[in-house]
Amino acid sequence: MKRDLPLKFLLRSYTKRNRGLWLKVILAGFCFVTSAVPTVAAGEKTPKKSSHQPVKSKRATKASSAFEFQVKGKVTDSKGEALIGASVSVKGTSLGTITDVNGNYALNAPDGNSTLVVSYLGYLPLEVPINGKATLNVTLQEDQTKVDEVVVVAYGTQRKISNVGAQSSVSVKELDQPVANISTMLAGRVAGVTGVQRSGQPGYDGADIWIRGIASMSGGSGPLVLVDGVERSMNNIDPQDVESFTILKDASATAVYGVRGANGVILIMTKRGEEGKPRVTFDYNQGITRFTKVPELIDGVDYMNLTNEAEYTRREPGTSGPLPKYSQEIINKTASGEDPFVYPNVNWLDEVFENFGRNRNANLNVSGGSPQAKYYVSLGYYDETGLFNTDAIAQYNATTRFTRYNVTSNVTLDLTKSTKVDLGIQGYIATGNYPAESAADIYGSALEISPIEYPVMYPGGFVPGRSSNGGSRNPYADAALRGYQNENKNQLFSNLRITQKLDRVTEGLSATAMFAFDAFNQHFIERSKREDTWIVDPNNPRNPDGTLNLGTAPTFSGQNFLSYGRSNGGNRRFYMEGALNYDRAFGKHRVSGMVLGNRSDLSDAFAGNFQASIPYRNEGVAGRATYSFDDRYFAEVNIGYNGSENFDPNRRYGFFPAFGLGWVVSNEKFFEPLSNTINFLKLRYTDGKVGQDSGAGRFAFLGEVRNKDDRGDNIRGYTFGRNRAGYGGIIEQTYGVAVTWVEARKQDIGIEINAFNSSLGIIFDVFKDRRVGAFVTRGDVPAYIGLTSIPSGNLGISENKGFDGTITYDKNIRDFSIGFRGTFSYNRNKVLENDQPAQLYPWLERRGTPLLANWGLTAEGLYSFEDDVNGDGFITPEDGDQYPAQYGKIQPGDIRYKDLNGDGRIDANDVSQIGQGDVPALTYGFGTSLGYKGLDISFFFQGQAEADIILEGRSIRPFSGDGGGENLYTIALDRWTEENPNPNAFYPRLSYGSGANGSNNNNQISSWWVKDIDFLRLKTAEIGYTIPSAISGKIGVGNARVYLRGVNLLTFSNFKLWDPELLTRNGARYPNISVYSLGFNLQF
Repeated sequence: MKRDLPLKFLLRSYTKRNRGLWLKVILAGFCFVTSAVPTVAAGEKTPKKSSHQPVKSKRATKASSAFEFQVKGKVTDSKGEALIGASVSVKGTSLGTITDVNGNYALNAPDGNSTLVVSYLGYLPLEVPINGKATLNVTLQEDQTKVDEVVVVAYGTQRKISNVGAQSSVSVKELDQPVANISTMLAGRVAGVTGVQRSGQPGYDGADIWIRGIASMSGGSGPLVLVDGVERSMNNIDPQDVESFTILKDASATAVYGVRGANGVILIMTKRGEEGKPRVTFDYNQGITRFTKVPELIDGVDYMNLTNEAEYTRREPGTSGPLPKYSQEIINKTASGEDPFVYPNVNWLDEVFENFGRNRNANLNVSGGSPQAKYYVSLGYYDETGLFNTDAIAQYNATTRFTRYNVTSNVTLDLTKSTKVDLGIQGYIATGNYPAESAADIYGSALEISPIEYPVMYPGGFVPGRSSNGGSRNPYADAALRGYQNENKNQLFSNLRITQKLDRVTEGLSATAMFAFDAFNQHFIERSKREDTWIVDPNNPRNPDGTLNLGTAPTFSGQNFLSYGRSNGGNRRFYMEGALNYDRAFGKHRVSGMVLGNRSDLSDAFAGNFQASIPYRNEGVAGRATYSFDDRYFAEVNIGYNGSENFDPNRRYGFFPAFGLGWVVSNEKFFEPLSNTINFLKLRYTDGKVGQDSGAGRFAFLGEVRNKDDRGDNIRGYTFGRNRAGYGGIIEQTYGVAVTWVEARKQDIGIEINAFNSSLGIIFDVFKDRRVGAFVTRGDVPAYIGLTSIPSGNLGISENKGFDGTITYDKNIRDFSIGFRGTFSYNRNKVLENDQPAQLYPWLERRGTPLLANWGLTAEGLYSFEDDVNGDGFITPEDGDQYPAQYGKIQPGDIRYKDLNGDGRIDANDVSQIGQGDVPALTYGFGTSLGYKGLDISFFFQGQAEADIILEGRSIRPFSGDGGGENLYTIALDRWTEENPNPNAFYPRLSYGSGANGSNNNNQISSWWVKDIDFLRLKTAEIGYTIPSAISGKIGVGNARVYLRGVNLLTFSNFKLWDPELLTRNGARYPNISVYSLGFNLQF
């Protein structure tokens, strides 16, 4: 067994003194999975020796454990920077360790005459005789060939120095955080990437991602995501399995993707095995979660006082006003809490949500192999419990919980010296459990029901409420007593790639072929019910025996048993790719090229109609040619010729060319005097065209005639002839003429600098993106033509400009290390053409304004008492105000709007741009890492600016729902009053009920309700300690580290209502979460 299986590594490691046997047993299962893969025996790879060594006997193993000489030291690169995770082993034995976060190691050798073998990915391995030295520092030199191959580009790799495209990458370590979705970690960490997390609900917490902002007027603006070369989602990838994460931003980098590359491309490569003995890593962390911020609701006493004020302040002049809605007696009883079932005072958010949830994350992986076969196998686990409250009386599980199991297996086989096969299989199984009511509905009801409406529950399990089917719902019952939903999802990714070197034909020529098959399935089960609801008789709340008087019948008769419903979904993707690649140097000249063809076929596995059953298909040809001279001058040409079945048959294919130029100034002779300060300086420029799917939907060039609507009802249709006979058919779908792709011309100029022995790094890019052919509804078709559905077309034009950059600094001073990373991304977009007729006034013109601009009335402030000239309590034309009361009676404290066209009316002609939109123009991030010996500390801030939202609904209309009984935020205390007529108050003069004076006027969409959602957030922070290997080695662990991590820890923002990152205008959305996690990492 020891000769044939990887278990020999574990068996050799066992001694009587080994106290980590339980860990070895766990890891043996992983090694057994890979038993069919050849492995390396005891010796590490060295520059001169074969990596295959004879298997030691038990006696030899026992002898090798007799440690007689300890050696320690530090492993650095040629610049003196520590190499973390470098392998240090004793030649000819199984003894070894890896360096810690400061590059230090400590190892027990059999004697002082042994030889150390030191290796690290991307560096030349080195043999160093100990020669009796107790301290041995080692410097490794870069393997230039490997360093150049690290850069990932479209459909392959390039030497780093020759890359002329604009691209960014992020350290995989930065993505490894205690969260379910790596998309939430990108904003601020990668230059050019804008990311906004709109919800923290477990299983639905993925962030919206844009590369260099939004540039398109139609269709999706999200990037193309490729995992191991195939279009896939990144939302459920285990970050521990990611080897590289690269962002392609300009035309030179993305043109080869044709109609799919206009919005940028994200390339994710999963980890592969490395030659050597099995290396096992186990990482586990567990923590607690809490909301970053929830709206602050007003209490019952303030609610009643504000209600009375809202009614009184709108009284008719000269009258004493209405009687208070709530007497002082009721207010006092509510404040005292003497009878909470009759005089409740409930904060519904506190009752609906728990204070804390939890999450935990684990990953166990093993990698290794021989020169002929290398492997990487990983198992991942993630589990998170949400914060919705539950109730034991429900007798079912309505807990919010998301659980995911990941598996990754990548095998690389070198069948011959010229033939290589890569086989990858990844996938996950995820389950989600949620309340039957949606998170938005639960959150919405908690914000709708006033704190004094009714208590949470009555004794005996009776549910308070006036209606369980809409109206005044019970928020607690929505969360805990309405049933549950169960979701089961599974995803399989598989890809097979064969690479054949064709040096026999000509040196540097190779061919690749890849086939991928992906399968996704989901199954939903919903078990829901509607409970009976009751309400205390307000006139006689208590029976003679002191019990609650709930009446003889419920206020709503529900369905007190769980119903059953289910649904299924899924898809299948087939992807094929074949390519020829060429790369060869001729003296100072180097040329490379690629020709590639591919086809993708995505089908709905559970299609419900004929159109849905038709596969989504894309196919195309891509090419790239590069030339460099003396590693100083670089030129590159990329082309994409791609097609999609969604377009007009005569316009399905498009040709997308791009070129790039690069100049490494630092390699010029005249630059030599500066080379000691500026080690590397590169200029580059790219220009080209890229395609984008029009966003018009499927087969938009066809009109759809239907005789029934979505509910199955007959459509009235048209009448024809003398007798006006009716025909029940109508063109339903918005169709287009000559529909084709959107064409994007992208230009980029960039500079890359490394200075001060490459400690300082700067990358800066300026870009311009012009989109032509956005799919928009025609605006030049007059209504009198008689079309019920106006055709659309590729008529829109937009432009996006901006800049992005990265600044890094890394320095080691003896045992101390410091690192800094900062990124920024800024863009401005605007509409150039929308095919709309010329507007009557210039401020109505949408051309020249941002794509997501907010539009509404311009608020000039609040009316004051001075505006009520005649003193009748209202603002009227008699007071000199030129605006008639088209929005009802207006009083001091109400919003004054600007009459832009001066016609004496406030109407649609006074609407103008009042905001930029909720996608930030500026995204930035900065962070620092510090290390001293085994201790490391890091933190990262993320921020956004130039983003705003328009508040609406309950956030701007206090008392306007359900007869005026809607809940209030505490910000309602900051309002204009007769006693304190603050012109800068958050709320104008209050009003009670949707028809009250001032209510309609103050609820108009206007600049008064536009609020900045800029923020700066402490996104992550971490403190860790690497245990000295001399200690961890005693239990058979090569490297051991413990750490404390936090996510979304602090937020600084002028927006105080809810988390500013949420895309909600009324606060009704599951908040984002903070995470506090403790974990450890073990490497063997």
